[in-house]
Amino acid sequence: MADIPSDKTLLPALVPQNPSLVDKDSQGRKDAIRSQVDRIMAVFLKVLPSNYVSQVTGPDYSLRFQAAVEQIAAFQIDAQEVYADRDIDMTRPEFLFQIIGTLIFPDANSDGWPEIPGDLSYREFLGRMVQLLLQGATKKTIEEGVELLTDADVEVIERIVAARVLKGGRSAWDWPDQHVFEINISESDGEALVAFPDPTTVEGGTLVELQRFPEDPFRLITNIGLVLRALKPGHTLYDLRFLFTELFTGLFTDSETFGYSVYHYQDFRRYWVGAERVAGDSGVTPLDRSLFSDPTRDFSSIKQGCLLTILTGPNSIHAGGMEGTSASADEGHIGRFRVLEALTFPGGDDAVRRAYTTSPTGLSGRAEVLGDDIFDVDQTAWDTVVEGEILTFSEGLNAGSYRLKTLLGNRGGLIGPAYLATGVGTEPIPGVRVAPSMLRLRRRVGSSVTGQGYEVTVDRLGMQVPRLRQGEDASRFFYR
Repeated sequence: MADIPSDKTLLPALVPQNPSLVDKDSQGRKDAIRSQVDRIMAVFLKVLPSNYVSQVTGPDYSLRFQAAVEQIAAFQIDAQEVYADRDIDMTRPEFLFQIIGTLIFPDANSDGWPEIPGDLSYREFLGRMVQLLLQGATKKTIEEGVELLTDADVEVIERIVAARVLKGGRSAWDWPDQHVFEINISESDGEALVAFPDPTTVEGGTLVELQRFPEDPFRLITNIGLVLRALKPGHTLYDLRFLFTELFTGLFTDSETFGYSVYHYQDFRRYWVGAERVAGDSGVTPLDRSLFSDPTRDFSSIKQGCLLTILTGPNSIHAGGMEGTSASADEGHIGRFRVLEALTFPGGDDAVRRAYTTSPTGLSGRAEVLGDDIFDVDQTAWDTVVEGEILTFSEGLNAGSYRLKTLLGNRGGLIGPAYLATGVGTEPIPGVRVAPSMLRLRRRVGSSVTGQGYEVTVDRLGMQVPRLRQGEDASRFFYR
């Protein structure tokens, strides 16, 4: 709802301003035009000879002239309103931005306008902003500009100045903060009586100021950003904070305790017979050197944070002259990289059917990629693939080689010697699921190379390492 001020006029018979509705059908405009028509007609009748003057508006010449006067009066009223718009105190609310606001916020079409409720409040805000712009970009100007938007306490801190005041190196601010200032806003919410140290046993108490967020803090943050863009020096940055202070003196008493525990005790109760690492000698670093792949391995058990150690080639731990192959060393060493995630396809979904071949079975066709799955409805021999089957796309977003893991559909299952295509139904298998055989690394590898020896850890509790045994009969560990 608009603020309604007292009427202001610059000229006699000027229409009431601030606010003056732009709508031409308003009653105020009709009354102003009617009054203006009567004044013009009175002057017209005075200058006519007496034999033409009629006491009523009946003659044809008076009706014709009155029709023209009504148009002249409407034009005069519009001209008076436009003339009054030149003064910020008289500008109609509908034109405040076009006349005043664009001078203060020239980038408003892209950055937005400040949201100030009320016509008079907005008018006073724009007028005060003009004064602040003329005062220059100073600390006081910035503080007063923020105070136009809120009734809370506003504090502006220039970091480099505050660092000089704090002697003896007690400030964390230094020369990197020389062009940064802070704006702290504290909103009071009254006072409360608090008893120390125990409100249930101590009479009386201490008045403590309560604090809260300013009303509509998100709108306030936006408004402050727009005001500071107009007022602050162009080379400076700022941090805006809603500041809350707490009073701890005498509020509570406590004693200091210290507890110590080690995780090794829980480790003794864990199942420690998992695999320690996955290793191979066919590691590939593609052109995107943030990836590492080996289509002969399944990286499903590799989680974020596992450590990849490259053992051979120009990217290995030996390339920089370092010794040792322990995969538990830090990532910062040459040849060691932290894993972010295990991937199936680097390019994601691809609805275009791309040419492919498989090895060693030798299937071929054109397939599309959806999630972790490959679909080729024209392929009728998916059930002939064997464990370790590698599918290679020769084109498209996911060009490369991938290890097949599972057959899809009612007749699907894990690929391997135990698979028998005797599931429910007789329909053909629509596609296959790919095993994650690609790792995304935290930092890039040095060179794009193939045939690299490597090892990648599985988890912290997987401590079983391969042990070579010769001449031992292990048949009792397997079912026939």
